[in-house]
Amino acid sequence: MIFEYAGLVGIDLKLLLATIVNFIIFFLLLKHFFYEKVKDILAKRQDDVTAEIVGATEKNTAAAKLKQEYEGLLSDIRAKEREIIRNATVEGQSERQEIIDKAHSDAKLIIEKAMAEIEVEKRKAMNEVKSNIVDLSLYAAEKIIDETLDQKKHEAMILDFIDKVGDAQ
Repeated sequence: MIFEYAGLVGIDLKLLLATIVNFIIFFLLLKHFFYEKVKDILAKRQDDVTAEIVGATEKNTAAAKLKQEYEGLLSDIRAKEREIIRNATVEGQSERQEIIDKAHSDAKLIIEKAMAEIEVEKRKAMNEVKSNIVDLSLYAAEKIIDETLDQKKHEAMILDFIDKVGDAQ
C-alpha cells in the first residue's frame, strides 16, 4: 500500500514496517551481544578515571606534605646557617683580639729588651768615656806637672775628680 501525496512523496507501509522490525531486531541483537560488554567497558573506564582522580588527589596531598617538610627543613638549615655565621663572627673577633693582645705584649717585650740594651750600651759608653777621660787627664797632668808621679796616684786622683764631676751632673 502506497500513499501518495500530491505525487511527490510516497510512504510504503511494508517498507516502513520492515525497517521498524529490522531496527528492533538489530537493537535486540546489539543489546543481547554488546550492551553488557559496552556497559562493563564504560564502568571500567569510569572506575579508572575515578581511581586516577583519587590517586592524583593523594599525590597532591603527599606533595603538599613533602613541600611543608622541605620548607621546614629549609628554614632549619637557614637558622643553622645564621647560627654558624654568628659563631664564626664571634670566634673571628675573639681571635682578632687575641692577635692584637699578643702583638701588644710582643711589642712591649721588644721595647723592654731595647731599653735594656740601650742601658747596657749607655753604661759601656760611660765607662769608655771615663777611661778616655782618665787617659786624657793623665796625659794632660803629665804635661802640666812635668814631674813624675807614679801611675797609681794619678789614676786615683783622676777617678776621684771624675766621680766628683759625675755627682755634680
